[in-house]
Amino acid sequence: MLNTMLRGSWAVVVRPAVANFEEHERNAFGWALLYVMFGATITATLGWLAFLVQRPFLERQYATLFAELAKIEALTGQDLAFEQLFAPADPGIPIVSNILVTLIGFLTYLGIVFLLGRALGGTGRLGELAYDLALFWVPVSVVSALINVFSIGFFSCLTAPVAVGVTYYGLYLTYLSVQAGMNLSARKALTLVLIPALLWLVAFCSLALLILAFAGQM
Repeated sequence: MLNTMLRGSWAVVVRPAVANFEEHERNAFGWALLYVMFGATITATLGWLAFLVQRPFLERQYATLFAELAKIEALTGQDLAFEQLFAPADPGIPIVSNILVTLIGFLTYLGIVFLLGRALGGTGRLGELAYDLALFWVPVSVVSALINVFSIGFFSCLTAPVAVGVTYYGLYLTYLSVQAGMNLSARKALTLVLIPALLWLVAFCSLALLILAFAGQM
């Protein structure tokens, strides 16, 4: 089944179309979750690799902060090492946590899209929508994590526009997968994709305002 999903991912990413999503669509909720976990394991491993690669640059960038932490260590006798503050010693910890966070995020987004899709008259099943979303979610996430590995110093100027392009391409694939998974028209699918994005933007702006208000009172 993994080979089937990998072939499906290649098909919908290389030749994005509603018809391609529908051709490779399966009502397989469990396999969709396993595929997302498979992708999350790869992205978490790449994230750990990115940290190891970027660590020297981060240490130089935050040299002043580390100097202040060293003073606190001397006064308090507590160990405030860079590794303990920014990453656990065991790479298994961030990898497992990344898998859980990714799975929770996928299920949350899936639930929102499915409920909104049904409200807009969609007739697709949950397993079909999950499968369609997973087909592009995994490769897009892996490519984004791979780009992050090379986002170092000057190379960040080159990788940043690529990362933005991948993000927008992911939104376009979301739009196509929603049409296929929920059996919606193009206009309703666009509405369905925009609503969660707007909700996230409102939540982000609200949180930023709360932080600014709290900082202003200090």
